[in-house]
Amino acid sequence: MTHKRTRRNFLKSAAVASITIPTISATTSAASADFVWPVSGQITSDYGWRTINGESDFHDGLDIGGSLETPIYAARSGTAYIADYPGSYGTLVYIEHGDGYRTEYGHVNSYDVYDGEYVSRGEQIAGMGAEGNSTGVHLHFQVERNDSALSLPGNVGDYITHGTGIPKDFPGIGGDSGGSYSWPALVRGDNEEAVYSIQYLLEAHGYDLSHDGSFGPETESTVKSFQSANGLTVDGYVGPNTWSELIIYVTGTETPHWPTYAAQHHLRDGEGYSLDVDGDYGPETESVIRDFQSDAGITVDGMVGPNTWQALIDIGN
Repeated sequence: MTHKRTRRNFLKSAAVASITIPTISATTSAASADFVWPVSGQITSDYGWRTINGESDFHDGLDIGGSLETPIYAARSGTAYIADYPGSYGTLVYIEHGDGYRTEYGHVNSYDVYDGEYVSRGEQIAGMGAEGNSTGVHLHFQVERNDSALSLPGNVGDYITHGTGIPKDFPGIGGDSGGSYSWPALVRGDNEEAVYSIQYLLEAHGYDLSHDGSFGPETESTVKSFQSANGLTVDGYVGPNTWSELIIYVTGTETPHWPTYAAQHHLRDGEGYSLDVDGDYGPETESVIRDFQSDAGITVDGMVGPNTWQALIDIGN
């Protein structure tokens, strides 16, 4: 099995005692195909490298503590199966989601599904246990995409609650069908990384305005001017139609300064990658774009076209 590693700052609020679940879409309810946390409890071991008995070990998922028979729910709809790994996970339930995604639920004490049963997101599938190679009662929860374990957000000590949406801000999840992203709707009063992108891209289209990340009167007025000039509804509201006209492809060294600067700024300050923000497309920028595309589960080509812009804006807005 391969492991994806990333430099992205997945949990922006790591210092707080609980995981903050961001709302990525314009609505507060998760779409039917989005992932949710499968259990309530405290993270006891996070994703990535760890040391066990003096030896380094790569942990493909999260361990979440609880008591015997703490209910475990399906993180996403799909077809459930039961497997037995007595030397590691003990009894394990896994769910195939049909689009390259699979979730695994290890160390269960009991299960409420049978092989080949279709289960809905949020349906109880098992009870927590300590089967296999386990030092105590907990759930090992793992998400895979195309047989590659995905990085999961969260640190030891964070508390998660079942049924709440798993942030899209980790590799490969990306929305309703994996790697599919949506344009967020931004209006006057918003203050976030995506507003910088709006301002930089407007500059690239020939408008002169401040670059402060604040969607204030000046930005709203400029958006309306851009919408009018491009035959769009003039409402100062940056939704899918305005985004589609606003973005400019970043395809190589001939790309103008401001679109490249906007993409670099978003990769650095919205996504946590390390790179120079200078408006020049070079090997470093191409490499980071490729890293982001791989992490986001989209085509890796080193160019910021519509799909990559949409993933950038959706994940890091």
